[in-house]
Amino acid sequence: MDMPESSSIPDLPSPTPFLLRLARLLLAKAERSTVQGPVRLPLDRKTAPELHDAVDADQIELLRMQLDDLCATGWTALLLEAPRTFANFSDRKPRLELCDFDALAAWAGYTPQALRWQRQWRAHLDAHWAADPQNEPADPSAVLDHLARNPLVAMEGLPLDEATRSLSALIALCRSGRTMALREASARAFQGRSKVLDHREELLRLLGSRSGQFTEAPVQLLLAPPPGKPAGANDGGASAFKDVLFIENLVTFEHMADARAPAWAGSLLVYAAGFRGSARRLRARAGCRLYLRAPASAASLPAIERWLFELPQDVRNGPLPMPVYFFGDLDHAGMQILASLREVFSQASAWRPGYEQLAGLLAAGAGHPPELAAKAQQTDPGRTGCAYADDELLPLLRSQGRFIDQEAFDLNHVDGQDR
Repeated sequence: MDMPESSSIPDLPSPTPFLLRLARLLLAKAERSTVQGPVRLPLDRKTAPELHDAVDADQIELLRMQLDDLCATGWTALLLEAPRTFANFSDRKPRLELCDFDALAAWAGYTPQALRWQRQWRAHLDAHWAADPQNEPADPSAVLDHLARNPLVAMEGLPLDEATRSLSALIALCRSGRTMALREASARAFQGRSKVLDHREELLRLLGSRSGQFTEAPVQLLLAPPPGKPAGANDGGASAFKDVLFIENLVTFEHMADARAPAWAGSLLVYAAGFRGSARRLRARAGCRLYLRAPASAASLPAIERWLFELPQDVRNGPLPMPVYFFGDLDHAGMQILASLREVFSQASAWRPGYEQLAGLLAAGAGHPPELAAKAQQTDPGRTGCAYADDELLPLLRSQGRFIDQEAFDLNHVDGQDR
């Protein structure tokens, strides 16, 4: 009878006191570490006295076997200096390197520090509200469940009483009904920190805030209309600009506003500082502020305001709207901004004169790996809805594995012609 094939997965190591202590020391060091690179635990006399106090070779060999069993899992690796004559195991400066935090923590029964704090805080909140029901939220269980699923990471490490006072201050603000900026409310409740409540709509609702009570800061648009006489009132602003070009980076916006070329001579150039992820506020007067770049005249504003706040922007309804383009870094984040912009301006597309030049540079070997520009965490948006971006630019990014910043755009060489 055929014997069953043995599994290729190594057996879990026995949780001996020696291995458990080393695993927990290594995991704790990883949580404290603030440097990049692998986390390593020296197996010196302080962390591994068994290795240094062993009286015979058999004891050391048994400990070595336990370490080998642990490293066979792939969770850790054992590092040793090169062997030397008469050097024993401890003389080779053994170090244990962490390779898989989560797997090692699960095996060792180690609860990460942040998770321990969050559990303690929820228990503290539960007891606090039980003792003071007048100041608890309407549904304490729902709030605790939300915090379990979406921890307030910014609070970790604070004394539990202080963290609870901050949440109580926020509850009081919600109940007051006072309208204020979201980041102002955050700063008042959370030790002067203004960003704790960003993207925390559900928590605010659970704590009793009313719709629209806490407002996000308006998007700021810096505008550079094409030079020349502003459109008159009798033409509805149609002649003020022929299209709108959103530019991601300020340096490129400034250069293009100063040096008008035929490709953007009639374009309204727009720099939207920090509008990433908040594009829907662009078309609301309360959510958007317009700033003209000198030497533009204030007479340009009525046409711009009419286009932005009043005219339809959906290509499926009525006459074709004003063309809208986006030009930014040729990377996944830039393509994501384009996708967000298309949620508001459905006709928006990638600006060919700029992206064709960047794409040519990228295809010729220019650009940089994502890791060299702190872009390794960017995610591929999949599709933006713009045919040019989806059929040409995104496939190029995937095939090259590199990005290129917008500032590589040469304003003096557009469409293959020198200026």
